[in-house]
Amino acid sequence: MKSLNMVKPLALLLILFSSFSKVEKTTAKATLNFEKINVVQILSAQEFGCRPSAELIFYVETILVKKFRGYSTINASVLALNRLSGESSLLANENIIVPSHKDAVLHYNKTVSDCEKTILTNGDRIVGSQTKTKYCFNELIKHEVIYNSYIRSTNKLLDIQRTF
Repeated sequence: MKSLNMVKPLALLLILFSSFSKVEKTTAKATLNFEKINVVQILSAQEFGCRPSAELIFYVETILVKKFRGYSTINASVLALNRLSGESSLLANENIIVPSHKDAVLHYNKTVSDCEKTILTNGDRIVGSQTKTKYCFNELIKHEVIYNSYIRSTNKLLDIQRTF
């Protein structure tokens, strides 16, 4: 019996030691070269395919720039996140005016940029940005994934309820 009582602590120590030792191999993080990837082609494939891309997640982040009577100016950034490495890349960045109601009088300064200044289907106006990016916001917002993320982000930022 005494030998059994001595073996129990040794077995317990052996089990604890083996459970905390690192035996698994770590794999190198794969990185994507965003300069060589055609984002518009990936977004178009996602719209017609049944599954999203396994490598990239596209999302929109918004920041409140200024709040006026009748409308708000926000800065919207479209980002692509590499799922494997956790690396994100800025694809587009624009300032956008979000009116509080349909007949709001908008007074704003137009920013010089290479991208078109358009009105989105929900009434928001793209007014431009000083940041140079590879893609234009109005080019990416045409895709459902980006548009839904933009609506979710602005709803959360401005505490409003707009539908997709």
